[in-house]
Amino acid sequence: MIDYLWLFILGGIAILALIIFLITLSRDTFLIKKLRKKKLNFILNFSLLFTTLTCLGLIVYLFTLLKEQIEVLQ
Repeated sequence: MIDYLWLFILGGIAILALIIFLITLSRDTFLIKKLRKKKLNFILNFSLLFTTLTCLGLIVYLFTLLKEQIEVLQ
């Protein structure tokens, strides 16, 4: 189970970043439409989305490496 620790950590970060992205995106979209604010707030939102996609990509990559290592040991 300790072999999968990085997968759990990256999964938690990805889920947290995706939830924050979805919550702030709807709020910022509403504020930009109503108050005609600058679109600078979208940079934070899409950096969270980029973090989520990066973590998910790392999870897939690490899982395949771990799977290959387990197959080599058997």
